[in-house]
Amino acid sequence: MSFEASCSQRAARIPSDYPRVSRAASALGFVLSLSCSSASDENGGPNGSQNGAGGGAGAATSTSGAGGVAGSAAGSLSGGAGGGAGAGAGAGGAITAGAAGASAGGGAGAGGASAGGAGGGASAGGVGGGGGGGGEKKSPGCGEMRTLQDGSRMVQSGGGQRTYTLRVPADYDNNRAYRLILSFHGAGGRSSDVAPSYFGLWELAQGTTIFAAPDAAGDRTWKPGTDTPMVEDLIEQLSNDLCIDTSRIVVEGFSHGGAFSWTLACALPGVFQAAVVHSGGGLSLPKSCEPIPFLSALGTDGSGQDMSSDYFAMTNGCTVESLPVAPKGGHACTNYKNCSAGHPTRWCDYDAGHLPNAVDSGQSKSWVPQEVWTFLTQL
Repeated sequence: MSFEASCSQRAARIPSDYPRVSRAASALGFVLSLSCSSASDENGGPNGSQNGAGGGAGAATSTSGAGGVAGSAAGSLSGGAGGGAGAGAGAGGAITAGAAGASAGGGAGAGGASAGGAGGGASAGGVGGGGGGGGEKKSPGCGEMRTLQDGSRMVQSGGGQRTYTLRVPADYDNNRAYRLILSFHGAGGRSSDVAPSYFGLWELAQGTTIFAAPDAAGDRTWKPGTDTPMVEDLIEQLSNDLCIDTSRIVVEGFSHGGAFSWTLACALPGVFQAAVVHSGGGLSLPKSCEPIPFLSALGTDGSGQDMSSDYFAMTNGCTVESLPVAPKGGHACTNYKNCSAGHPTRWCDYDAGHLPNAVDSGQSKSWVPQEVWTFLTQL
């Protein structure tokens, strides 16, 4: 399916108690052909993508789209890594007071340097600097009786109702702060492409994590101008109703949802502990970004590590050099060297097409979920 993905600069609702860098991405002038399906495989990826296309086009069309993203990525590298000084002074509100306090100690520093936002909620400290330490930060929903149940739910945003699919551990304890992972489907998809396995992480999490997968509206592609505030509203709703550790909120996405994940990681500094991108494409890379732990994977249908991985490696102060490529039928995952403290950056190259959970030749199970889970649990 071909679609034109553009991220134009547009005004968006910005809560007064939220730290911000510009959430606008530069206009994108290419059409990216990607495949998505509404059916889910056992690892949470679209079944249609297993054949390279959710109905036909395959990796060949994805390659042309990947080249466009690569060009966009190269152009945006000159934007440089964002400064890490943005201290948040928010009072109460949005997600928690902790979310309002963004790492004043600089993006490259450990989360322990974060400055707490003043006022309300169960958490008085700042979210730990985009991935470094800082300790558990309980959301206002801790200790409260939950009202949000598993399945399709709605959140009010932008004057309308938006849908998402929620999954909470069966033995949920409202006094225990859980990791939260937000999962984003590809272009033309829906949350059912991701749920109930959430890119294969549900089983690995073993009751430690709450998962939510939003649905894109309209043509079912992600639009940063309206979808970024929707994500803020969603996090606020979840944090007020459920017990969440706001220092461990992660974004993960596939294809266009992967590109939206990197957009969110930079548009909302201090909110996310890490970003995970599977075959991202369709939105240009941000002009600036604060350091954040980052893992990305891309198959032979893409241009390689320069698609988005090198950009985040530069942002995180890592040494950017050519990393190992996948052997035929296999994969190769490598850490960048010399990254700033608390901001590991990892790149996975694999010999397969455009899909979120690649499987090595001769294997029946994807290696991707374990790679992601190991990365997140070592932060």
